[in-house]
Amino acid sequence: MLLRLARSVAPSTIRIKKCAYIPATFQHQRPFSEATGSGNSRITKPSTGEIPQPNEPTTLTSPASAAQFIEYSPEYLHANLDKNDIFVYPDFIDDAEHSLLVKNCEKKLKRLASTYEMGHFDKRIHNYRECSVSAWLPKKRGIGGRVAEAVGKPIDPDPIDLPDRKPQGGSAGWTTVGKYDGQIRHVLDRVWDLFPSSYAWLPPHILDLHQDGEILPHVDNPDYSGFVVGGLCLLGPAVSSFKHVDDPRIRVDVLLNPKSLYFMTNRIRYQFTHEITVDPKQRVWGDQVIPRARRISLMFRDAKEPEAGWKSLASV
Repeated sequence: MLLRLARSVAPSTIRIKKCAYIPATFQHQRPFSEATGSGNSRITKPSTGEIPQPNEPTTLTSPASAAQFIEYSPEYLHANLDKNDIFVYPDFIDDAEHSLLVKNCEKKLKRLASTYEMGHFDKRIHNYRECSVSAWLPKKRGIGGRVAEAVGKPIDPDPIDLPDRKPQGGSAGWTTVGKYDGQIRHVLDRVWDLFPSSYAWLPPHILDLHQDGEILPHVDNPDYSGFVVGGLCLLGPAVSSFKHVDDPRIRVDVLLNPKSLYFMTNRIRYQFTHEITVDPKQRVWGDQVIPRARRISLMFRDAKEPEAGWKSLASV
């Protein structure tokens, strides 16, 4: 799957080798092991050592307006953990951009994932649908861009503003460009611009959670993506809880309102479970119970660099 995504965003001037996916090169390597009794390869629990770090670490700082939407437990604060490991940006997009994204996510879901699934293969999510959208990822942002850069080859023009369905500027491979894909990429560029240009991104992933759906506690397996996981929140609000794998009292709760952007990085990414539950006791914010509602999250994940570097994926 990952190889197919990688090849779909590669520039036509180079080819990506057909090979198994290789673990990333870290400044600090942290071993991981499966959680005992889960019977599931996507549920992992970090063991001892330093957490993985990219070659260009990034610290995201939530704006002051986010304070009312983030609650750190006393145990989290007492442990002297970094508050910036969870990043929340309320109203990252405006109403018009929210409508644009919802409308086009609906179209993609209707075509690629028309029905809700009651269970995921890792048993961590219920009543959902999902799909990836490679057309919303500019080539320069993806694996192909990093490979081209590593071997010193040019990448085909890939204009951000595409007003119609026809390829422009000599860009190869764009046979079915959506009418609004250019506008959407303008919006998503603001997300990717928060990070160093050396990051390679996987195609944006649409996750549609039914109003009766839930995401059970889990840690995203580091074999499936890189250092950061985040999303743009669309439609309904939700409370997401992040709990330390060894002590669930060490936790952060976040109210994810529509139009918000969030990212989990560093220890939150690797050492905390995250969940969105149907339990009313965990959907309380202040003195208000957040109603169950359908929500769409447009997910962002970076790809892991092979140990031998991006150049190792090229067949020039």
